[in-house]
Amino acid sequence: MAKKQIEKIEDAKWLLTFLKLRSKSGPIIHELSQAEDNASHEQKIVAFQKALSELPIILASMRQSPKPKDKRLRTYKKLEESALDAYIKSCEWGIKMLKEPSRSQYAAMGFQAKLAISYWEISAKEAVAFLRDNSEMLETEYEMFYELLRLLGARD
Repeated sequence: MAKKQIEKIEDAKWLLTFLKLRSKSGPIIHELSQAEDNASHEQKIVAFQKALSELPIILASMRQSPKPKDKRLRTYKKLEESALDAYIKSCEWGIKMLKEPSRSQYAAMGFQAKLAISYWEISAKEAVAFLRDNSEMLETEYEMFYELLRLLGARD
């Protein structure tokens, strides 16, 4: 097997591992968005605090993961890390805003949340581009490819 193919398989395995890690943040962010929309003042603070206790651990694990060889996956990794960092900052601003409401704190919280969403949208395009461009090679690794697709469509 050629070195390039081995690197692509290694990158696909990296993506699988990274997606498993990313999937841990999904339910936390979903719970956070539900609290922002429908919860009481106290429930919002609890949701922000819970996110602040869990998201930094996930972010640290992402940052410690090895750097993939594929440029798109390196971009994907950086965007995912930036998205989680923005969500963490949004939570910090959210707690400040709930304790001492002000327009500037609300604007800062909203900006960080929108920034995180835009990072995630771009990172999804990078991951899909990698999968699309390498689908034939990855199909030879059927079990791993199936797991990647399952994770991309998973709703935890």
